[in-house]
Amino acid sequence: MYHQFIRLECTGCGEFHDIPVYCGDRFCPVCSVCRRSRVRSRLEFLVKNVKPPSSYNFKHLTLTIKNQQNLSTMVQSIVKSFRKLRQTRSWKLHVNGGAFVLEITGKPSAWHVHLHIIIESRYYDWKTLLDLWMRLSTGRGVYIQDIPRRQIIRYLTKYLSKTSVEPLISEDVNKALKGTRLFQPFGSWFSINRTYEKPVQLCQRCSGSSFMIYGEYSDTMDIIRWKEIPP
Repeated sequence: MYHQFIRLECTGCGEFHDIPVYCGDRFCPVCSVCRRSRVRSRLEFLVKNVKPPSSYNFKHLTLTIKNQQNLSTMVQSIVKSFRKLRQTRSWKLHVNGGAFVLEITGKPSAWHVHLHIIIESRYYDWKTLLDLWMRLSTGRGVYIQDIPRRQIIRYLTKYLSKTSVEPLISEDVNKALKGTRLFQPFGSWFSINRTYEKPVQLCQRCSGSSFMIYGEYSDTMDIIRWKEIPP
């Protein structure tokens, strides 16, 4: 395994912090830890600040389409179809907002792309939603069920960080996902998301917030290649 890191030094106590440099691989186990942490922080903010009307509650919704050979086409298709769904009168009458995560499983010639979605919604008849989805997409199925507020964060972040794609084909998947967001709020949640402020990173030892770059290194096959950066 190979990865690059930047080492920061806390100016308050001298504690070192190693920060991974994003490598561009959506399925990198090192980068996914940081990605999951960032999304979790944003989700916690959303879930805390959303205030559903009395007749609304939270539901988790899974949308799928037929397996296809061309992964890039399939990714674009499901994202576009979901955008069309959100523009319908039926959706707007039932759903106030939410957030989704895109997940890919399968293998070349048999890709399976689906959306895991949390919606803030009033009662939405499954058959009505299924018929609408089948009409707007190469639909395969719809699953919808109530979910407690306390389970929302764990539900979405577990799909965001899954590494179910084999390393040998991860390059193809990364190319297909280029320019596509794996996590996205929509509706009223999008408006709330715009008020989110990234948390200040603090030193775990002294809680200081001031750092300087100490150096950078590459960790490959247990051999560390170090490059010190003078102040």
